[in-house]
Amino acid sequence: MKIYISADIEGISGVVNGSFTSQREYDYPRARKLMTDEVNAAVEGVKLAGADEILVNDSHGPMTNILIEDLDEDVRLISGSKKLLGMMEGIDSTFDGVLLIGYHGRHNSSGVLSHSYYGSVVTEIKINGNIVGESELNSMAAGYYGVPVVFVSGDDVLSGQVKEFNPDIETLIVKKAHSRYCAESIQPKLVHKLLKENVQKTLENNLKNIKPCKVEGKVELEIAFHNSGMAEATLFIPGVEMVAPNRVKYMAKDIIEAYKLRAALVTLASSTL
Repeated sequence: MKIYISADIEGISGVVNGSFTSQREYDYPRARKLMTDEVNAAVEGVKLAGADEILVNDSHGPMTNILIEDLDEDVRLISGSKKLLGMMEGIDSTFDGVLLIGYHGRHNSSGVLSHSYYGSVVTEIKINGNIVGESELNSMAAGYYGVPVVFVSGDDVLSGQVKEFNPDIETLIVKKAHSRYCAESIQPKLVHKLLKENVQKTLENNLKNIKPCKVEGKVELEIAFHNSGMAEATLFIPGVEMVAPNRVKYMAKDIIEAYKLRAALVTLASSTL
């Protein structure tokens, strides 16, 4: 069994505000340790389920958060940026399943630190007219290669969004959102126990029952930005169409092209900050 893990930081238990998520802030070293420990707990469950190959992709911000010296020795780690497939760098058809660890709700939902890829730039992302966040779009990217996302951890708002997207995906709620910057978190030692147990159970009992999220044919990507200047900056890419002062569309040949274009559009828009 070969398993892929994409790990973010906002959905880690105990992480509640920007002091945990930015390299410049005082709680960031704590968050790195908390993130690494939750990934290790998930890895324990993966190994107990019989996996013989595990790839972890560090998927938050600069993508250099996970402490490799503290990581399980049986894991390979992708870190650093830029990555052509971002949070799903390294995914291909050889994997049996994907775990999303430490994920969060999409922008303008009530979850802890909710956003969609770049919170100070993006206000909404749509695929074929449907609003998506990171968990949904990353599931679609994995689905292109025929690989299902089978397990997601984060707060209760994220869990609800995942279940709405695909009720077969197993979720673990590690904290309950009280507000955007406040959460009721489960103590990390208990989170690790729950992660190990639930990941093992999911892979042993449900892996073959969860289908990949396949998006066939051309894909309409739509992104709304915080202001019109950001949208205007994306028009350097041929085929990008402005459909509102702060909103653009692009018709991609498939979901992977849409995934890469999303990154390119956000990079251009962020140049106006």
